Amino acid sequence: MGGKLLFALDRQSDELTRFTQQLIGCRSDSQSEGNSEFQPEAVRCHDLIAAKLESIGMEVERWLEEPRYPVLAARLPGRGGGRSLAINGHIDVVPVGDDSAWNHAPWSGETADGKLWGRGACDMKSGVAAGIFAIQAVVESEIERAGDLWLHIVADEEVVGWSTRNLVDRLPKVDAVIVAEPTALQIQPVEGGLVHMRIEIDGRESHAGNRYKSIHAGGLGAEGGINAIEKGLVIMEALQRLERDWAIYRSHPLLPPGFSAIMPGMIVGGPGGGSDGRLNLVANPGTSPNYCSIEYNIWYLPDETFDGIRAEIEAFVGAVCQTDPWLRERPPRFTWKTRNVFFPPVDTPPDHPIVGTVASALDAVGRDVEIVGFNAASELAWYAEQGIPGVIFGPGSIAQAHSPNEYVELEQLHDAARVMALTAAAWCGAG
Repeated sequence: MGGKLLFALDRQSDELTRFTQQLIGCRSDSQSEGNSEFQPEAVRCHDLIAAKLESIGMEVERWLEEPRYPVLAARLPGRGGGRSLAINGHIDVVPVGDDSAWNHAPWSGETADGKLWGRGACDMKSGVAAGIFAIQAVVESEIERAGDLWLHIVADEEVVGWSTRNLVDRLPKVDAVIVAEPTALQIQPVEGGLVHMRIEIDGRESHAGNRYKSIHAGGLGAEGGINAIEKGLVIMEALQRLERDWAIYRSHPLLPPGFSAIMPGMIVGGPGGGSDGRLNLVANPGTSPNYCSIEYNIWYLPDETFDGIRAEIEAFVGAVCQTDPWLRERPPRFTWKTRNVFFPPVDTPPDHPIVGTVASALDAVGRDVEIVGFNAASELAWYAEQGIPGVIFGPGSIAQAHSPNEYVELEQLHDAARVMALTAAAWCGAG
């Protein structure tokens, strides 16, 4: 079986490279605000994929996720009674940035020095192409399948969209999934949870000439104003202490030490109040600020829960506020999952059968087997939330993602397709 699959992929080697180049040529930048070419280019990318999948006998379903994100799902039916597998990927990419920083035109898909260059080459059109050609090899090799093979292809991953989470609810539940993000062919079955959070703190406005009253002049209370930014710094310093405690006392065997993090990433403050993390007016530092907003990026471990982390942080900040007379009476406000950024953690056991199946396939193509954690967030979170096990596995390194001169090594692209084909045949096999 393995020999037939690898022979089929060897025959398709040049075709796989050309197809990946075609996908890179679609200018599917989803992040640039007001980018009018995104939707037609994303649809063009899905047109290429749909034509390929229909040519090998897959059932293709397409729809639009509001407001402008095309989705494609395709099924290769098995005869029944076996395990099903999905390969997930996204075809949207981040902006190119400064063209002059690129040595190869970002939409050209040029090949040079054993690499395929261009925006999306690594993240993650090569992973999508590898999955497509893996399934094509299974079909052409006439591998008997008991379980269904699926492709789930979305176009809003880079904007933290809803396509995959809605797709998982809409379609039949699969038994396992491979998310083809760039892992340099490492098997990554776990990832931490991610959530963005905003804390808003109120102060009291006063002319800057009254500042002296709020420093050491005892008994004047709020007469000199209450500086919301300074109250925010009290909370920031406390959360930094909590972050250090997390780093010292909490760990996961597949993630780097200190992975848990509570990072302040945005701060807004000033007079005139605010809402939704924004000031209501443009002013100057001549008035004590009555509003401060601090936004955090929070990573937590795969064996922790969002509800637990939220309760812990809110209780910790609440305890800190009890030590401050102003904050005790006017506690800060929390907003969780700001701008839709929330990914549940993933904790597929390293000894799970899907991990072992991918590992055996890697070994069969002569690659070292490395099982580590994913240090970012991926669409695997939405499968894990539904109890579906899986791994993140694909060609390219995250070190090249989102950067000028993005590339994928051609050897990794082709080996990824080989591993996915062997995995699909073994997982969905005769039953």
